[in-house]
Amino acid sequence: MSIGEKDIKKLWGLAAGRCSFPSCGVDCIPYLDEDSPTIIGEMAHIIAKKPGGPRGVPGGGKDSYENLILLCPTHHTIIDKAPAGVYPVELIKEWKRKHEEKVNNFMCTIRYSSINDVAKAIKRILIKNQKVWEEFGPESNRAKENPLSNISNYWDLIKLSVIVPNNKKIISLIEAHEDIFEFDEYAVCVDFIVHAELFEKSCYTVIENTKRFPQKFTEVIDRYVYEK
Repeated sequence: MSIGEKDIKKLWGLAAGRCSFPSCGVDCIPYLDEDSPTIIGEMAHIIAKKPGGPRGVPGGGKDSYENLILLCPTHHTIIDKAPAGVYPVELIKEWKRKHEEKVNNFMCTIRYSSINDVAKAIKRILIKNQKVWEEFGPESNRAKENPLSNISNYWDLIKLSVIVPNNKKIISLIEAHEDIFEFDEYAVCVDFIVHAELFEKSCYTVIENTKRFPQKFTEVIDRYVYEK
């Protein structure tokens, strides 16, 4: 495929690295062994690239985000092998729209009764992000030991399918409970939000002097997680 880098990142990022087929949502970068994740996600054309392909049209479809949907291998095969008309273009586009909307709205309605519960929910997400960063980030031992390895290819997709969605969950939790935090604590939370938003933008376009993760945010969260 001659799909551009920006289209690839947008597709994986907005789908949070999950299959967009209704009721599937399987992780498209599963950890099938302890050494590295495995990329199983397939960027399926909604309108076939060639006129004679599935849902083909004269001139063929484009290699663009608008004409692609992220699917697991099983559901990619199902929609392409089905008889003509079973999975029309508009239906597949609607799957994609609803999946991306679900990803964007995830956790927006969750409300906890105490700041300790909010902190514990955030802490679990931070732990996962930290582990992923340590294993596959640009400062990980893997990256340092072998700068020529393909770990950077994994990282480009992992940060879009794991780190960015997790950051959005944290932002949603903060915004849903902003009245629970003291003013100085909320200011630190805002620092995290700024970091998270810039981090997401940097996944698509190079940004100079991106704001690094604010360690004080961890201190605020840990204060309530480990409160006796």
